[in-house]
Amino acid sequence: MTDPSRRAAVVASLASTLYRAVALGDEVAARIVHEALGRLLGLPVAPEG
Repeated sequence: MTDPSRRAAVVASLASTLYRAVALGDEVAARIVHEALGRLLGLPVAPEG
């Protein structure tokens, strides 16, 4: 299992990246980071569409 503090650091980094992607209007980057966050947190991946 991954150390919770390391996982929290990765989640924080991805959240920051997601925030910047949305602020810049980069929909593709935001979607990719959003999916990565979901996988890291163990959430099911939603179908594209």
